[in-house]
Amino acid sequence: MSLPTVLESIEDANNEADIKTFRFANIKEFNSFMDSFNFDEYPINIVVPFEDNGTWSEGRIKAIIPIQGWVLTRLSDDTDIRSKQAEEHYIAPMRDKAKKFMFEIINSELTDPEVTAVTYNIRPEYAFLNQMAFGVSYRMNWPISTKFPC
Repeated sequence: MSLPTVLESIEDANNEADIKTFRFANIKEFNSFMDSFNFDEYPINIVVPFEDNGTWSEGRIKAIIPIQGWVLTRLSDDTDIRSKQAEEHYIAPMRDKAKKFMFEIINSELTDPEVTAVTYNIRPEYAFLNQMAFGVSYRMNWPISTKFPC
């Protein structure tokens, strides 16, 4: 049985976190980046295309894959963005989905079993890109280990 790819692991984690839409951000120019967040179905998970920084030794790859993105939902028109309702109904649920997404990635078969701690950061996002999208941005450093070729 072969191991899943990084992309397959990310897609599986997104599904397990029950996030409706998954896409990669278009980071070529600002307008293309903004268009990355135009969807009908929310919540969304927009991920920056990942890079691979690793070491190849004795037929194995050990790498750190920086995963960065946003888990967002649209704010209803009647919500006061300055009230605790914004945190309770829009930020906190997206924070939970981001944590679940990262948890599922870490539980992937690709995760390096020799690494016992994984760093992450979750930050609230209010009215992201003036699109009334609320939620969180996240970053994590995912340690992977796999045989080569993978």
